[in-house]
Amino acid sequence: MYVSSYLTNTNLSFVNRYIKKFTLLLVLVSCFILHAQTPSLDSLKTKLKEPLNDSIRCDILGKIIEQEGDDVWPVFNDKLLEVTEKNTKDHPLPQKKYFHKLLASALNNKGYAFKLTGNTETAIVCYQKALKIKQQLKDKEGTADILNSIGIIYDDLGDINKALEFYHKALKIYREINSNVGIASSLNNLGYIYELQGEAEKALESHKESLKISEAINDKSGMASSLHNIGLIYNNMNENEKALEYYYKSIKLSEEIKSNRALVATLCNVARIYAKHGEPDCKDKPAACTKQAMKNAIELSERAISIAAETNDLKGLSLGNDNMANIKLLQGKYSEALPYALKCMEIGEQLDFPENIRAAALVLKKIYEKQDKYKEALKMYELSVQMSDSINNRETRKASLKKQFQIEYEFQSAKDSIANAAKITEEKLRSEQEVTRQRTFTYSGIAGLCVMIIVAALSFRAYRTKQKANVIISAQKQFVEEQKHIIEEKHKEITDSINYAERIQRSFLATEEMLKENLQEYFILFKPKDVVSGDFYWASKLRNGNFAFVTADSTGHGVPGAIMSLLNITSLERAIETFTDPAEILNDTRKTIIARLKKDGSAEGGKDGMDCSFISLNRITKTLYVSAANNPVWIARNKQLIEIKPDKMPVGKHDKDQQPFTLHAIQLEAGDMIYALTDGFPDQFGGPNGKKFMSKNLKELLINNSDLPLAEQKQKLIHTFDAWVGKNEQIDDVTIVGIRI
Repeated sequence: MYVSSYLTNTNLSFVNRYIKKFTLLLVLVSCFILHAQTPSLDSLKTKLKEPLNDSIRCDILGKIIEQEGDDVWPVFNDKLLEVTEKNTKDHPLPQKKYFHKLLASALNNKGYAFKLTGNTETAIVCYQKALKIKQQLKDKEGTADILNSIGIIYDDLGDINKALEFYHKALKIYREINSNVGIASSLNNLGYIYELQGEAEKALESHKESLKISEAINDKSGMASSLHNIGLIYNNMNENEKALEYYYKSIKLSEEIKSNRALVATLCNVARIYAKHGEPDCKDKPAACTKQAMKNAIELSERAISIAAETNDLKGLSLGNDNMANIKLLQGKYSEALPYALKCMEIGEQLDFPENIRAAALVLKKIYEKQDKYKEALKMYELSVQMSDSINNRETRKASLKKQFQIEYEFQSAKDSIANAAKITEEKLRSEQEVTRQRTFTYSGIAGLCVMIIVAALSFRAYRTKQKANVIISAQKQFVEEQKHIIEEKHKEITDSINYAERIQRSFLATEEMLKENLQEYFILFKPKDVVSGDFYWASKLRNGNFAFVTADSTGHGVPGAIMSLLNITSLERAIETFTDPAEILNDTRKTIIARLKKDGSAEGGKDGMDCSFISLNRITKTLYVSAANNPVWIARNKQLIEIKPDKMPVGKHDKDQQPFTLHAIQLEAGDMIYALTDGFPDQFGGPNGKKFMSKNLKELLINNSDLPLAEQKQKLIHTFDAWVGKNEQIDDVTIVGIRI
């Protein structure tokens, strides 16, 4: 599969544009510190180690950010953020205006860095903070820049209409202040949206206007971006000669300015044209011409791979290897295509990008089928389906995040409007009082009794006006206090209700008395995201004398998840009245859940349920029986991990809900550690790069600590999780259970 790569101004010149703006903020200081010359990176970094005041330190950090590569500048941006936050803490505007400006730029850069790693949620927070500062500073260009960034976030979330709205807002401000760089950038972004909407002519018009502006100001980065995007539109219109014309112009400029990421993407796009369509000027594809086109495609892809490897551009490396795998596949050279496809898979797993993994899996499926390796081909097909499910789940999370972002933005806009209206009313009242006072002074010059009468009348009028104003202000204050009291009461009622719900939910969980009675050593790490939880752990004695323990993750979290957990527990309790086999218990539980959720009013019935692991322990024979839905069970034995893989389906309505759950029987040994868990811990975003913790790292953590006392194991898990989350938000309920035999 050939993956389309539409290069917007965001990809090519976004950082450069912000760094140029950011550098402008530092011009005044740099004029007398670093004079007219630009020091080398090494000298700047050496200077940074010296004792410096914060203004000079910020200036040097700005110079380093301007010159450093994509993989390094975020580190120095974090240092800039630290210095500016320290200097603006407890100092609202207009105090320390200089540092507030730098803080806004650093937050903007931080948001862009998070966006590059796919951490959209944290990027949004950074952009919102930066936007608030820019608006307070009345910085129109900075406000437009961040509106553009927010448009890109909506674009990533798939809300095309909202993206257009913010791009147009940014473009309007850029045109007001005659910012050519900003106008070109917004036009490029608008062109991308028009292309998505199928309006090719409108997209071409935007990109060509952007190109004209970039040429006028000699912005080579912007020119390269526009040229690439024009080429891609012609490519999609099957006008390959025109596409290649613009692509090669973009390649030339990208080479001049050493924009390697852009160069890699464009090389791959050109290679795809040659591989799929041959030489544009060949008619009826004669053999020699087709052979030359394939040779061109291979050379361009190999060059893209080489550049991406040198610059550690993993996305570009994945794109180049995907190109080569498909080219070799077209040539029928399946053994040569295989290593490229495997490399593409390896990078996809390293980046944790389901789209890349799915694309690589589909290519590998084709290769294995051609090699008559049907077992491996089936595995790749199943992996591609699994990645499709993962992409769908991520799209669902994006939709939720989009809704949250929209609500927060509209709430902030409403709050700002109220504040502005109050300010205007106050200024109007002051203006009226000032007019009254001036009239009093004017009429005071009139001699005699008339003057005194007029003065007295005006004074009385002013007094009455003030009284009325005081009455209005008092009424408004009383109204605000009443509303505040109502909100506080409602908040207390909701909080009390949730706390009461938590007590009810906890009464359904496995009791400490039951666990101590049936287990020698155990620990339970239970960290709900909210007060109540979709995760739960439940235990019971079965009719055959075995001890049953369930670790489960219900659909949702918070109040909806807690309600779902109660339905799941009552369904389990009903199932064990009849069955003792874990697989049969899950089969019966699934039937009960599906039957109950059919009554939710939807056409097909609800698709909610739970992922869980059901373990049944025979303490006499030391035999462990396991059935699992999506959640694995791990056994640590002599520093080795035994994984009991789950069935890839939930306990609930699903495409496979007629397929029975699998029963696993494992003979345990003394000292074995059994771990059951939900996906909250491995899926948590955090660490220095804002990525997932991942199951691989959790396995290593559990194995390395499996011989420790269980209390210490639990403490190490808590410490590791808290350190990983850091200042980020916990995204899901977390449950890990450890049992020692």
